[in-house]
Amino acid sequence: MTELNRILEIAQQAGRQAAQLCRAVHAETPESMDKSDKSPVTIADYGSQALILRAIAAAFPHHGIIAEEGSEHLRASAGEDGAEKIVRLVSKQVGQAVTFDQVCAWIDHQGEKNAKFTWSIDPIDGTKGFLRRQQYAIAIGLLHRGIPYAGVLVCPNLPVSLEQPDGPKGVMFVAGKNQGTQSVPIDGGSPSTIHVSTNEDPASWRVLGSVESAHGDPALVVAMMEEAGVGGGFVRYDSQVKYGVVANGGAEIYLRPRSKPDYRENIWDHVAGVIVCEEAGGRVTDVDGKALDFTLGPKLLENRGILATAGGAVHERVVAALAAVESRNQSPKI
Repeated sequence: MTELNRILEIAQQAGRQAAQLCRAVHAETPESMDKSDKSPVTIADYGSQALILRAIAAAFPHHGIIAEEGSEHLRASAGEDGAEKIVRLVSKQVGQAVTFDQVCAWIDHQGEKNAKFTWSIDPIDGTKGFLRRQQYAIAIGLLHRGIPYAGVLVCPNLPVSLEQPDGPKGVMFVAGKNQGTQSVPIDGGSPSTIHVSTNEDPASWRVLGSVESAHGDPALVVAMMEEAGVGGGFVRYDSQVKYGVVANGGAEIYLRPRSKPDYRENIWDHVAGVIVCEEAGGRVTDVDGKALDFTLGPKLLENRGILATAGGAVHERVVAALAAVESRNQSPKI
């Protein structure tokens, strides 16, 4: 087994465990959920990260880690009931009794600084989607000297087949450098190699939008569509699931501009999705068409927003349209 294949195997195992924990939180929780300190999403976030970093620490102890969560907030806010619940849920997934301190230690695992390999982890991307019991993603990405090298994007509520929205749900998008992207059903079934859309007609290109309108600059997206002649309308999903949808041919364009000039993206929101999209034939840059720079720590400090597309003429047309719109409006840089 090659090093990359072992990495992807461990990441898939951890991602499947994290998905089962998140599903268990949903199963145990009444329909009404919120994001208070002791909320289901808090338990799911921390439990998911504990499982993922436990697996990475055991298999690749010298790899670095950049992850969204830390245990300080969990220790301060979980209370006796929350601590008992997360311990029970994690213990079930690992098949043995664990302690609250063990869970917190896994959440805080950081590996080595300046390592050749660095994992970028978002244990639940799409909090509001999780709360609505709709779309969210568990994002497990790996950088090799700052370049996306492997990614597992776990989407527990996404239909295995986008053409059968009422069919079986739960899919992992798995990608390794120069190995393509596969769609793997979480609950069993044959993996399939996927590819971005080959649609060359802008009038039918589809644009992925967030369910939450506050995510980005909707007016700029609409203006880009008008400038570029994009007429396929919006397809709306929460979270990094959108990268998987582009990779699987479910839309041609995912544009994530930001309305605040000083906002910069967290890398854990993108590493796994970027390689999933690119290995399926897509292209990912910032809104200026500039390559993403993952070498500067937890944030994409030198990039403005995100643009993921089916590549080729689609990407070039969208970048040109964005530049034209911004120039015409003389709007502040996003």
